[in-house]
Amino acid sequence: MEDNFINIWEKALEALKEETSQIAYKTYIEVMVPRLIDKNTICFLSPSSYHIEICKKRYLDLIQNTLKILTSVDYKITFEAKDAIPENENDDNLDVEVIKGQYGDIQVGNNSINNTNKKIDTKVLKENAGLNPRYTFDNFIVGSSNRFARATAYSVYENLGATNPLYIYGGVGLGKTHLMQALGNATIDKDPSKKVIYCTGELFVNELIKAMLNPNMNDTFKQKYRNVDLLLIDDVQIIAGKDKCQEEFFHTFNSLFESGKQIVLTSEKPPKEINGLEDRLKTRFSMGVSVDIQTPDYETRLAILKKKAEEERYVIDEDILVKIATRVKSNVRELEGVFNKLVAYTKFTNNPLTDAVVDNTIESILVKNTKIMTSKLVMQVVAKFFNIKVTDLTSDKRSSTIAFPRQIAMYLCREVADMSFPAIGKDFGGRDHSTVLHAYSKIKDDYDNNPDTKDLIDDIKKTLERES
Repeated sequence: MEDNFINIWEKALEALKEETSQIAYKTYIEVMVPRLIDKNTICFLSPSSYHIEICKKRYLDLIQNTLKILTSVDYKITFEAKDAIPENENDDNLDVEVIKGQYGDIQVGNNSINNTNKKIDTKVLKENAGLNPRYTFDNFIVGSSNRFARATAYSVYENLGATNPLYIYGGVGLGKTHLMQALGNATIDKDPSKKVIYCTGELFVNELIKAMLNPNMNDTFKQKYRNVDLLLIDDVQIIAGKDKCQEEFFHTFNSLFESGKQIVLTSEKPPKEINGLEDRLKTRFSMGVSVDIQTPDYETRLAILKKKAEEERYVIDEDILVKIATRVKSNVRELEGVFNKLVAYTKFTNNPLTDAVVDNTIESILVKNTKIMTSKLVMQVVAKFFNIKVTDLTSDKRSSTIAFPRQIAMYLCREVADMSFPAIGKDFGGRDHSTVLHAYSKIKDDYDNNPDTKDLIDDIKKTLERES
Protein backbone atom coordinates (compact mmCIF):
# COMPACT_ATOMS: atom_id res chain seq x y z
CA MET A 1 0.00 0.00 0.00
CA GLU A 2 1.25 3.50 -0.81
CA ASP A 3 2.55 5.60 2.05
CA ASN A 4 0.40 8.55 1.08
CA PHE A 5 -2.96 6.87 1.66
CA ILE A 6 -3.75 9.22 4.55
CA ASN A 7 -3.37 12.15 2.17
CA ILE A 8 -5.67 10.39 -0.27
CA TRP A 9 -8.29 9.87 2.46
CA GLU A 10 -8.03 13.55 3.43
CA LYS A 11 -8.76 14.48 -0.20
CA ALA A 12 -11.65 12.01 -0.22
CA LEU A 13 -13.06 13.67 2.89
CA GLU A 14 -12.91 17.07 1.19
CA ALA A 15 -14.87 15.70 -1.75
CA LEU A 16 -17.38 13.86 0.46
CA LYS A 17 -17.96 17.03 2.46
CA GLU A 18 -19.18 18.73 -0.70
CA GLU A 19 -21.47 15.83 -1.58
CA THR A 20 -23.25 15.51 1.79
CA SER A 21 -25.00 17.80 4.26
CA GLN A 22 -22.99 19.27 7.12
CA ILE A 23 -24.72 17.13 9.74
CA ALA A 24 -24.41 13.95 7.66
CA TYR A 25 -20.74 14.61 6.98
CA LYS A 26 -19.80 15.30 10.60
CA THR A 27 -22.00 12.56 12.04
CA TYR A 28 -21.33 9.70 9.63
CA ILE A 29 -18.40 10.44 7.29
CA GLU A 30 -15.80 12.41 9.20
CA VAL A 31 -15.79 10.04 12.18
CA MET A 32 -14.85 7.05 10.01
CA VAL A 33 -11.16 6.05 10.26
CA PRO A 34 -9.37 3.66 7.86
CA ARG A 35 -8.12 0.88 10.12
CA LEU A 36 -6.95 -1.90 7.84
CA ILE A 37 -5.84 -1.57 4.22
CA ASP A 38 -4.96 -4.80 2.45
CA LYS A 39 -4.62 -4.83 -1.35
CA ASN A 40 -8.05 -3.77 -2.65
CA THR A 41 -9.85 -3.86 0.69
CA ILE A 42 -10.26 -1.08 3.23
CA CYS A 43 -11.73 -1.64 6.69
CA PHE A 44 -13.11 1.49 8.32
CA LEU A 45 -13.40 1.80 12.09
CA SER A 46 -16.78 3.28 13.02
CA PRO A 47 -18.23 4.49 16.36
CA SER A 48 -21.06 1.93 16.50
CA SER A 49 -22.96 -0.77 14.66
CA TYR A 50 -25.84 1.68 14.15
CA HIS A 51 -23.40 4.07 12.46
CA ILE A 52 -22.25 1.23 10.20
CA GLU A 53 -25.84 0.38 9.25
CA ILE A 54 -26.49 3.97 8.16
CA CYS A 55 -23.21 4.22 6.24
CA LYS A 56 -23.87 1.01 4.32
CA LYS A 57 -27.35 2.11 3.31
CA ARG A 58 -26.66 5.76 2.50
CA TYR A 59 -22.99 6.42 1.80
CA LEU A 60 -21.19 3.22 0.75
CA ASP A 61 -21.49 3.77 -3.01
CA LEU A 62 -20.51 7.44 -2.64
CA ILE A 63 -17.37 6.55 -0.65
CA GLN A 64 -16.35 3.80 -3.09
CA ASN A 65 -16.83 6.04 -6.14
CA THR A 66 -14.91 8.91 -4.53
CA LEU A 67 -11.91 6.68 -3.73
CA LYS A 68 -12.00 5.16 -7.21
CA ILE A 69 -11.84 8.59 -8.79
CA LEU A 70 -8.84 9.52 -6.64
CA THR A 71 -6.90 6.23 -6.88
CA SER A 72 -8.31 4.36 -9.90
CA VAL A 73 -8.71 1.40 -7.52
CA ASP A 74 -12.13 -0.20 -7.01
CA TYR A 75 -11.84 -0.79 -3.27
CA LYS A 76 -14.00 -3.24 -1.38
CA ILE A 77 -15.07 -1.45 1.80
CA THR A 78 -15.86 -3.12 5.10
CA PHE A 79 -16.66 -1.69 8.53
CA GLU A 80 -15.86 -2.58 12.11
CA ALA A 81 -17.50 -1.06 15.20
CA LYS A 82 -15.24 0.58 17.75
CA ASP A 83 -16.77 -1.32 20.67
CA ALA A 84 -16.08 -4.63 18.94
CA ILE A 85 -12.28 -4.09 18.90
CA PRO A 86 -10.46 -5.86 21.75
CA GLU A 87 -8.31 -3.40 23.71
CA ASN A 88 -5.11 -5.43 23.34
CA GLU A 89 -5.67 -6.74 19.86
CA ASN A 90 -2.41 -8.15 18.43
CA ASP A 91 -1.87 -7.50 14.74
CA ASP A 92 1.78 -8.62 14.64
CA ASN A 93 1.03 -11.26 12.02
CA LEU A 94 -0.35 -8.72 9.57
CA ASP A 95 2.03 -7.29 7.00
CA VAL A 96 0.71 -3.78 7.52
CA GLU A 97 1.79 -0.32 8.46
CA VAL A 98 0.34 1.12 11.70
CA ILE A 99 -1.09 4.63 11.65
CA LYS A 100 -2.56 6.23 14.77
CA GLY A 101 -6.17 7.13 14.11
CA GLN A 102 -8.96 8.85 15.99
CA TYR A 103 -10.41 5.60 17.28
CA GLY A 104 -7.32 3.38 17.27
CA ASP A 105 -4.63 2.23 14.86
CA ILE A 106 -4.82 2.31 11.09
CA GLN A 107 -2.83 -0.54 9.54
CA VAL A 108 -1.34 0.04 6.08
CA GLY A 109 2.28 -1.20 6.12
CA ASN A 110 5.27 -1.55 8.42
CA ASN A 111 6.22 2.05 9.19
CA SER A 112 4.46 4.28 11.71
CA ILE A 113 2.90 7.48 10.37
CA ASN A 114 1.14 10.09 12.49
CA ASN A 115 -2.44 11.03 11.77
CA THR A 116 -3.54 14.12 13.69
CA ASN A 117 -6.71 13.53 15.72
CA LYS A 118 -9.63 15.76 14.89
CA LYS A 119 -11.55 17.50 17.62
CA ILE A 120 -14.99 15.97 17.95
CA ASP A 121 -17.82 18.42 17.37
CA THR A 122 -20.06 17.73 20.35
CA LYS A 123 -22.62 20.26 19.11
CA VAL A 124 -23.30 18.10 16.07
CA LEU A 125 -23.44 14.98 18.23
CA LYS A 126 -26.01 16.62 20.49
CA GLU A 127 -28.15 17.77 17.58
CA ASN A 128 -27.99 14.29 16.08
CA ALA A 129 -29.06 12.86 19.44
CA GLY A 130 -32.12 15.15 19.44
CA LEU A 131 -30.78 17.30 22.29
CA ASN A 132 -30.96 21.05 22.79
CA PRO A 133 -27.46 22.16 23.92
CA ARG A 134 -28.86 25.03 26.00
CA TYR A 135 -30.25 22.59 28.56
CA THR A 136 -27.47 22.04 31.12
CA PHE A 137 -27.11 21.17 34.78
CA ASP A 138 -25.50 24.58 35.36
CA ASN A 139 -28.49 26.60 34.19
CA PHE A 140 -31.07 24.36 35.87
CA ILE A 141 -32.25 26.45 38.81
CA VAL A 142 -32.45 24.33 41.97
CA GLY A 143 -35.05 24.87 44.68
CA SER A 144 -37.02 22.88 47.21
CA SER A 145 -39.39 21.72 44.46
CA ASN A 146 -36.72 19.98 42.36
CA ARG A 147 -33.57 19.57 44.48
CA PHE A 148 -33.84 15.80 44.88
CA ALA A 149 -34.67 15.29 41.20
CA ARG A 150 -31.65 17.30 40.12
CA ALA A 151 -29.31 15.50 42.54
CA THR A 152 -30.57 12.12 41.36
CA ALA A 153 -30.19 13.01 37.68
CA TYR A 154 -26.62 14.18 38.27
CA SER A 155 -25.85 10.97 40.15
CA VAL A 156 -27.12 8.96 37.16
CA TYR A 157 -24.91 11.02 34.83
CA GLU A 158 -21.87 10.20 36.97
CA ASN A 159 -22.54 6.48 36.86
CA LEU A 160 -24.64 5.46 33.86
CA GLY A 161 -26.45 2.17 34.24
CA ALA A 162 -26.16 1.95 38.03
CA THR A 163 -29.63 3.40 38.70
CA ASN A 164 -31.98 2.02 36.10
CA PRO A 165 -34.33 3.41 35.04
CA LEU A 166 -34.48 7.00 36.28
CA TYR A 167 -38.14 8.04 36.15
CA ILE A 168 -38.95 11.76 36.49
CA TYR A 169 -42.56 12.87 36.81
CA GLY A 170 -44.47 16.09 37.38
CA GLY A 171 -46.79 18.62 35.77
CA VAL A 172 -46.35 20.54 32.54
CA GLY A 173 -43.60 23.17 32.37
CA LEU A 174 -41.78 22.26 35.58
CA GLY A 175 -38.39 21.30 34.11
CA LYS A 176 -38.56 17.57 33.39
CA THR A 177 -37.32 18.00 29.83
CA HIS A 178 -34.57 20.41 30.91
CA LEU A 179 -33.26 17.97 33.50
CA MET A 180 -33.41 14.98 31.18
CA GLN A 181 -31.64 16.78 28.34
CA ALA A 182 -29.04 18.20 30.73
CA LEU A 183 -28.13 14.63 31.59
CA GLY A 184 -27.79 13.79 27.90
CA ASN A 185 -25.71 16.86 27.07
CA ALA A 186 -23.39 16.30 30.03
CA THR A 187 -22.89 12.67 28.98
CA ILE A 188 -21.77 13.68 25.48
CA ASP A 189 -19.49 16.40 26.85
CA LYS A 190 -17.88 13.87 29.17
CA ASP A 191 -17.51 11.09 26.59
CA PRO A 192 -18.39 11.88 22.94
CA SER A 193 -18.19 8.19 22.07
CA LYS A 194 -21.32 7.51 24.12
CA LYS A 195 -24.38 6.95 21.95
CA VAL A 196 -27.27 9.08 23.25
CA ILE A 197 -30.82 9.27 21.89
CA TYR A 198 -33.48 11.71 23.10
CA CYS A 199 -37.01 11.60 21.75
CA THR A 200 -40.56 12.23 22.84
CA GLY A 201 -42.98 9.39 23.37
CA GLU A 202 -44.93 10.72 20.39
CA LEU A 203 -41.87 10.50 18.11
CA PHE A 204 -41.19 6.95 19.30
CA VAL A 205 -44.77 5.96 18.47
CA ASN A 206 -44.67 7.63 15.05
CA GLU A 207 -41.36 6.01 14.09
CA LEU A 208 -42.62 2.62 15.23
CA ILE A 209 -45.74 2.99 13.08
CA LYS A 210 -43.58 3.83 10.04
CA ALA A 211 -41.38 0.80 10.75
CA MET A 212 -44.45 -1.43 10.99
CA LEU A 213 -45.72 -0.16 7.64
CA ASN A 214 -42.31 -0.61 6.02
CA PRO A 215 -40.64 -3.91 7.09
CA ASN A 216 -37.33 -2.72 5.63
CA MET A 217 -37.21 -0.04 8.34
CA ASN A 218 -37.84 -2.45 11.21
CA ASP A 219 -34.20 -3.39 11.82
CA THR A 220 -33.11 0.24 11.53
CA PHE A 221 -35.71 1.24 14.13
CA LYS A 222 -34.52 -1.42 16.56
CA GLN A 223 -30.86 -0.54 15.98
CA LYS A 224 -31.57 3.11 16.68
CA TYR A 225 -33.22 2.59 20.05
CA ARG A 226 -31.44 -0.52 21.30
CA ASN A 227 -27.87 0.25 20.28
CA VAL A 228 -27.39 3.19 22.66
CA ASP A 229 -25.64 3.95 25.93
CA LEU A 230 -28.31 6.39 27.11
CA LEU A 231 -31.96 6.41 26.02
CA LEU A 232 -34.06 9.43 27.01
CA ILE A 233 -37.82 9.18 26.42
CA ASP A 234 -39.90 12.27 27.22
CA ASP A 235 -43.63 11.94 28.02
CA VAL A 236 -43.53 8.15 27.97
CA GLN A 237 -47.17 8.01 29.09
CA ILE A 238 -48.23 8.46 25.46
CA ILE A 239 -47.55 4.77 24.76
CA ALA A 240 -50.27 3.77 27.26
CA GLY A 241 -53.19 2.02 25.60
CA LYS A 242 -51.19 1.30 22.44
CA ASP A 243 -50.52 -2.44 22.48
CA LYS A 244 -47.94 -2.64 19.68
CA CYS A 245 -46.02 0.33 21.06
CA GLN A 246 -45.97 -1.12 24.55
CA GLU A 247 -44.79 -4.47 23.19
CA GLU A 248 -41.88 -2.88 21.31
CA PHE A 249 -40.97 -0.62 24.21
CA PHE A 250 -41.01 -3.60 26.56
CA HIS A 251 -38.41 -5.40 24.43
CA THR A 252 -36.37 -2.21 23.94
CA PHE A 253 -36.36 -1.62 27.69
CA ASN A 254 -35.29 -5.20 28.42
CA SER A 255 -32.52 -5.11 25.81
CA LEU A 256 -31.00 -1.95 27.26
CA PHE A 257 -31.52 -2.93 30.88
CA GLU A 258 -29.91 -6.35 30.48
CA SER A 259 -26.88 -4.85 28.71
CA GLY A 260 -26.36 -2.30 31.48
CA LYS A 261 -27.33 0.73 29.40
CA GLN A 262 -29.04 3.73 31.00
CA ILE A 263 -32.75 4.50 30.54
CA VAL A 264 -34.33 7.81 31.61
CA LEU A 265 -38.07 8.44 31.34
CA THR A 266 -40.34 11.38 32.08
CA SER A 267 -44.09 11.43 32.55
CA GLU A 268 -46.86 13.52 34.03
CA LYS A 269 -47.45 11.03 36.84
CA PRO A 270 -45.98 7.91 38.53
CA PRO A 271 -46.07 4.59 36.61
CA LYS A 272 -48.82 3.08 38.78
CA GLU A 273 -51.13 6.01 37.98
CA ILE A 274 -50.83 5.81 34.18
CA ASN A 275 -54.13 4.44 32.96
CA GLY A 276 -53.75 1.91 30.12
CA LEU A 277 -50.09 1.15 30.84
CA GLU A 278 -49.38 -2.59 31.00
CA ASP A 279 -48.51 -3.97 34.43
CA ARG A 280 -45.20 -5.37 33.18
CA LEU A 281 -44.15 -1.87 32.08
CA LYS A 282 -45.38 -0.31 35.33
CA THR A 283 -43.16 -2.82 37.15
CA ARG A 284 -40.13 -2.05 35.01
CA PHE A 285 -40.57 1.71 35.18
CA SER A 286 -40.62 1.40 38.99
CA MET A 287 -37.51 -0.78 39.21
CA GLY A 288 -35.04 2.07 39.56
CA VAL A 289 -35.59 5.47 41.15
CA SER A 290 -38.68 7.64 40.68
CA VAL A 291 -38.43 11.35 41.49
CA ASP A 292 -41.00 14.08 41.18
CA ILE A 293 -40.75 17.79 40.39
CA GLN A 294 -43.20 20.09 42.14
CA THR A 295 -44.45 23.58 41.30
CA PRO A 296 -41.57 26.01 42.00
CA ASP A 297 -41.80 28.10 45.15
CA TYR A 298 -41.38 31.89 45.17
CA GLU A 299 -37.61 31.82 45.78
CA THR A 300 -37.06 29.40 42.91
CA ARG A 301 -39.28 31.42 40.56
CA LEU A 302 -37.32 34.58 41.34
CA ALA A 303 -34.00 32.78 40.85
CA ILE A 304 -35.20 31.47 37.46
CA LEU A 305 -36.06 34.99 36.32
CA LYS A 306 -32.71 36.39 37.48
CA LYS A 307 -30.87 33.61 35.66
CA LYS A 308 -32.91 34.29 32.54
CA ALA A 309 -32.03 38.00 32.67
CA GLU A 310 -28.36 37.12 33.09
CA GLU A 311 -28.38 34.74 30.12
CA GLU A 312 -30.17 37.28 27.93
CA ARG A 313 -27.96 40.12 29.20
CA TYR A 314 -31.15 42.02 29.82
CA VAL A 315 -31.12 44.78 32.43
CA ILE A 316 -34.38 44.78 34.40
CA ASP A 317 -35.34 46.16 37.79
CA GLU A 318 -35.54 43.57 40.53
CA ASP A 319 -38.90 45.00 41.59
CA ILE A 320 -40.31 43.87 38.24
CA LEU A 321 -38.87 40.38 38.67
CA VAL A 322 -40.36 40.22 42.16
CA LYS A 323 -43.77 41.20 40.78
CA ILE A 324 -43.60 38.48 38.10
CA ALA A 325 -42.40 35.83 40.56
CA THR A 326 -45.18 36.76 42.99
CA ARG A 327 -48.03 36.62 40.50
CA VAL A 328 -46.98 33.86 38.05
CA LYS A 329 -47.03 30.67 40.11
CA SER A 330 -47.98 27.76 37.86
CA ASN A 331 -44.82 26.72 36.09
CA VAL A 332 -41.54 27.77 34.52
CA ARG A 333 -43.01 28.17 31.03
CA GLU A 334 -45.38 30.91 32.16
CA LEU A 335 -42.52 32.69 33.91
CA GLU A 336 -40.40 32.58 30.77
CA GLY A 337 -43.40 33.60 28.68
CA VAL A 338 -43.85 36.83 30.65
CA PHE A 339 -40.12 37.55 30.63
CA ASN A 340 -39.75 36.96 26.88
CA LYS A 341 -42.70 39.19 26.13
CA LEU A 342 -41.21 42.03 28.17
CA VAL A 343 -37.88 41.65 26.39
CA ALA A 344 -39.64 41.77 23.02
CA TYR A 345 -41.59 44.86 24.06
CA THR A 346 -38.48 46.89 24.95
CA LYS A 347 -36.58 45.71 21.85
CA PHE A 348 -39.31 46.58 19.36
CA THR A 349 -40.65 49.77 20.94
CA ASN A 350 -37.54 51.17 22.67
CA ASN A 351 -39.86 52.19 25.48
CA PRO A 352 -39.16 51.62 29.20
CA LEU A 353 -41.11 49.07 31.21
CA THR A 354 -43.85 50.80 33.18
CA ASP A 355 -46.02 49.19 35.84
CA ALA A 356 -48.92 49.20 33.39
CA VAL A 357 -46.90 47.37 30.73
CA VAL A 358 -45.71 44.74 33.22
CA ASP A 359 -49.22 44.24 34.64
CA ASN A 360 -50.78 43.92 31.19
CA THR A 361 -48.11 41.44 30.10
CA ILE A 362 -48.65 39.27 33.16
CA GLU A 363 -52.41 39.38 32.68
CA SER A 364 -52.14 38.47 29.00
CA ILE A 365 -50.10 35.35 29.82
CA LEU A 366 -52.33 34.31 32.71
CA VAL A 367 -55.52 34.85 30.68
CA LYS A 368 -54.04 32.98 27.72
CA ASN A 369 -53.29 30.02 29.95
CA THR A 370 -56.58 30.15 31.81
CA LYS A 371 -58.61 27.14 30.84
CA ILE A 372 -61.84 28.23 29.17
CA MET A 373 -63.97 25.13 29.37
CA THR A 374 -67.24 24.67 27.48
CA SER A 375 -69.69 21.80 27.15
CA LYS A 376 -68.78 21.61 23.47
CA LEU A 377 -65.12 21.00 24.26
CA VAL A 378 -65.98 18.47 26.98
CA MET A 379 -68.19 16.53 24.58
CA GLN A 380 -65.54 16.56 21.84
CA VAL A 381 -62.85 15.21 24.15
CA VAL A 382 -65.10 12.58 25.76
CA ALA A 383 -66.41 11.41 22.37
CA LYS A 384 -62.88 11.08 21.03
CA PHE A 385 -61.76 9.26 24.18
CA PHE A 386 -64.53 6.66 23.85
CA ASN A 387 -64.43 6.56 20.05
CA ILE A 388 -68.02 7.66 19.60
CA LYS A 389 -69.67 10.65 17.89
CA VAL A 390 -70.48 13.91 19.66
CA THR A 391 -74.03 13.57 18.39
CA ASP A 392 -74.28 10.28 20.32
CA LEU A 393 -73.88 12.22 23.58
CA THR A 394 -76.83 14.48 22.80
CA SER A 395 -79.00 11.73 21.30
CA ASP A 396 -81.61 9.50 22.97
CA LYS A 397 -79.43 6.38 22.66
CA ARG A 398 -79.35 4.46 25.94
CA SER A 399 -76.85 1.65 25.31
CA SER A 400 -74.09 1.38 27.92
CA THR A 401 -71.47 2.29 25.32
CA ILE A 402 -73.20 5.69 24.98
CA ALA A 403 -74.86 6.23 28.37
CA PHE A 404 -71.66 5.90 30.43
CA PRO A 405 -69.62 8.39 28.36
CA ARG A 406 -72.62 10.76 28.39
CA GLN A 407 -72.78 10.64 32.20
CA ILE A 408 -69.04 11.28 32.41
CA ALA A 409 -69.37 14.25 30.06
CA MET A 410 -72.19 15.68 32.21
CA TYR A 411 -70.10 15.16 35.34
CA LEU A 412 -67.13 16.98 33.79
CA CYS A 413 -69.31 19.86 32.62
CA ARG A 414 -70.26 20.38 36.25
CA GLU A 415 -66.82 19.76 37.79
CA VAL A 416 -64.50 21.35 35.24
CA ALA A 417 -66.66 23.84 33.32
CA ASP A 418 -68.67 24.81 36.46
CA MET A 419 -71.98 24.73 34.58
CA SER A 420 -75.40 24.59 36.24
CA PHE A 421 -77.46 21.42 35.96
CA PRO A 422 -80.19 23.12 33.81
CA ALA A 423 -77.51 24.53 31.44
CA ILE A 424 -75.90 21.10 31.10
CA GLY A 425 -79.29 19.49 30.40
CA LYS A 426 -80.01 22.07 27.71
CA ASP A 427 -76.69 21.37 25.93
CA PHE A 428 -77.17 17.60 26.14
CA GLY A 429 -80.27 17.43 23.98
CA GLY A 430 -82.68 19.34 26.21
CA ARG A 431 -82.58 16.90 29.12
CA ASP A 432 -84.24 17.70 32.45
CA HIS A 433 -81.90 18.97 35.18
CA SER A 434 -82.88 16.01 37.39
CA THR A 435 -81.44 13.65 34.77
CA VAL A 436 -78.17 15.57 34.86
CA LEU A 437 -78.15 15.53 38.66
CA HIS A 438 -78.61 11.75 38.66
CA ALA A 439 -75.73 11.31 36.18
CA TYR A 440 -73.49 13.63 38.19
CA SER A 441 -74.20 11.86 41.49
CA LYS A 442 -73.62 8.42 39.96
CA ILE A 443 -70.26 9.32 38.41
CA LYS A 444 -69.10 11.24 41.49
CA ASP A 445 -69.78 8.20 43.67
CA ASP A 446 -67.99 5.98 41.17
CA TYR A 447 -65.06 8.43 41.02
CA ASP A 448 -64.71 8.41 44.81
CA ASN A 449 -64.95 4.63 45.18
CA ASN A 450 -63.73 3.04 41.95
CA PRO A 451 -59.99 3.55 41.20
CA ASP A 452 -60.48 2.60 37.54
CA THR A 453 -63.13 5.28 37.05
CA LYS A 454 -60.95 7.80 38.87
CA ASP A 455 -57.97 7.05 36.59
CA LEU A 456 -60.19 7.27 33.53
CA ILE A 457 -61.67 10.65 34.45
CA ASP A 458 -58.31 12.06 35.55
CA ASP A 459 -56.89 11.16 32.13
CA ILE A 460 -59.79 12.92 30.40
CA LYS A 461 -59.24 15.98 32.62
CA LYS A 462 -55.60 16.17 31.57
CA THR A 463 -56.61 15.92 27.94
CA LEU A 464 -59.08 18.74 28.47
CA GLU A 465 -56.33 20.89 29.99
CA ARG A 466 -54.15 20.33 26.92
CA GLU A 467 -56.98 20.90 24.44
CA SER A 468 -58.34 24.10 25.97
